[in-house]
Amino acid sequence: MVNWGDVPSWVLVVVALCALGLAALAARWSYGAFLASSAAAARADEARREARERQQATLVAAWPISERETFQKAIERGVVGAAVRNASPMPIYNVEIVYRDEGAAWSAIRRLHMVAPSAEPQIFAGFDEETATGTPAPERVNKDGSVKLVPSAEMRVEIRFADVLGRRWCRDDNGVLDVAP
Repeated sequence: MVNWGDVPSWVLVVVALCALGLAALAARWSYGAFLASSAAAARADEARREARERQQATLVAAWPISERETFQKAIERGVVGAAVRNASPMPIYNVEIVYRDEGAAWSAIRRLHMVAPSAEPQIFAGFDEETATGTPAPERVNKDGSVKLVPSAEMRVEIRFADVLGRRWCRDDNGVLDVAP
C-alpha cells in the first residue's frame, strides 16, 4: 500500500494533471460520439420521413394505351390517351400527363385537377396543350405537310403530380419516380 505522505507533492500534482487531462480527453471523445450519434439519428429520421412521403407516390403510375385495345368505342382513332392508376389511399392533385412522340418532334400535356384513388386504372384521352419540340423525322411528314403521330400506345408518357402533402413528383416514361423540380 502506498503511503501518500511519503510521495513528493510535485508527483501528486503531475498525477492529478494527468488524470485531469485523461478526463478531458474522455469528455471530448464522449461529446464527439454524442454528436455523431445525434447526426446519425437525424439522418435516420430524415430517411424515414422521406420514405413515408414517397410511399404514396410509389403507388401512382401512368402508361400509354392503345385505343383499339382499351377504349375504341369511347374515342375515335388517333386520339392520344393514357391510363393512370392511383393505388394509394389518397387522391393526387395538379396532375399533368405528358405525351411525347420524339420522331414527330411533338409533345402534349393533359392537365387534371385530381385523380381519386382506385384499384383500377382510369383512362384519360386528349390533351390541353401541344407543342412542336423540333424538326420531325422526314418519314413522319405527310405530303400535305402535317406530321404523322405514332399510335397512342407507342407514345412516351410521363406523369407529374402533387401528393397530399403538396410535394411534387414525376414518374418518367421509364417508370422512374423522382421528386419534381
